[in-house]
Amino acid sequence: QFFIFFEQKIMGRWHSIAAKKASWDAAKSRIYSIIGKKIQIAAKNGADPKMNPSLEMVLEKARYHGLPKDVIERAILKGSGQLEGEEMKEVVYEGYGPNGSALLIKTITSNTNRTSQTVRTALQKAGGSMAEIGAVAWQFKEQGVIVIDGILEIVEDKGRQLEKITPFNPEELELQLMELAIEDLSIEDGVAEVTTSKSDFITVRSQISELWYHIAEADIHYIADNQVSLSGEDLEIFEKIVDAINEDEDVDHLYHNVVL
Repeated sequence: QFFIFFEQKIMGRWHSIAAKKASWDAAKSRIYSIIGKKIQIAAKNGADPKMNPSLEMVLEKARYHGLPKDVIERAILKGSGQLEGEEMKEVVYEGYGPNGSALLIKTITSNTNRTSQTVRTALQKAGGSMAEIGAVAWQFKEQGVIVIDGILEIVEDKGRQLEKITPFNPEELELQLMELAIEDLSIEDGVAEVTTSKSDFITVRSQISELWYHIAEADIHYIADNQVSLSGEDLEIFEKIVDAINEDEDVDHLYHNVVL
């Protein structure tokens, strides 16, 4: 099934923060594969996370999902050119579904010809079609999304320092984050979702970390400006399209403008 850390993120907006968080536990092998590819791409700009914010962010995600140390190290070596490996690229494809539905399909691949063909075939078989470059993307805006699931504490245990995540105080969190350059804040079931502009994303993410909040997920995502509602056969076709796209091992995220 569709890897992404938020399986429900195949919508323009997610069903709920809780649904997103629950989906992070799915398909470990798929998660490992995609994050490994992301590490390779980020490591192109340097193998030292202290000097490479993009790599630091992906490594944080890797630690959260429990990627084995050897998988992480091998991906860094490949990405930085210290170990032979296929070159990974991030490619976004655009597509149409029924009745005004639009899709952005973000992939990470070492073979763009193969991925382009598999995405096109999946769309066509399910009842959708590929769109020209730019035909769909204008309906989406890139925004930073940061998910907080607690406060990070360092505790002593038999002479070792361990990380402990405890619940945050919603009122205190809101007061602190309103001082930052955020665009939106949602809190639900002990999990907070912070939305920023693309340009403010890195800064806000660092500021949240400095406040000792634990970041479960942080990335740039495409958010639909306007959404459409589907029903009946149109909805069935759209769901088939989503399922078909999700089968592609190269797919990182699938974004769309459909209300689910």
